Amino acid sequence: MIKVLYQSLQAPDDYITDEKIDATFKQVQLQTGYLQLEVFDINKTIIGYALLFQFWYNEFGGMVLNIDELFIKPEYRDQGIASLYLSEVSKRRGYVALSLEVLPENKKAYDLYKRNGFMEKETVALYRLIEW
Repeated sequence: MIKVLYQSLQAPDDYITDEKIDATFKQVQLQTGYLQLEVFDINKTIIGYALLFQFWYNEFGGMVLNIDELFIKPEYRDQGIASLYLSEVSKRRGYVALSLEVLPENKKAYDLYKRNGFMEKETVALYRLIEW
């Protein structure tokens, strides 16, 4: 059931596969204090979700809450839902910062985050996939 929900809400993306969705939901169930899936609804109609995880960041000297994914169904966008969520999540105790990544070409999302107080960090994120 949860997998179907996630797939129905997920924006089309070549990076997201059924195997990755399965692995994510397995971890959401196993890592309840570390990884969270929050589902948004209006009158019992599911309209979006956020996938969050936390980590210690030495540079900031505390725990950071990372918004790995924030998705609102297109027909519910531009109604302030994401901004309201960002405001709510920024009030959670125990964190020194919120973090997220956004593709520069996703101008609408980029502008949303900038309007809600997110700043660009001077560093560049690098990653290397590990194949087993």
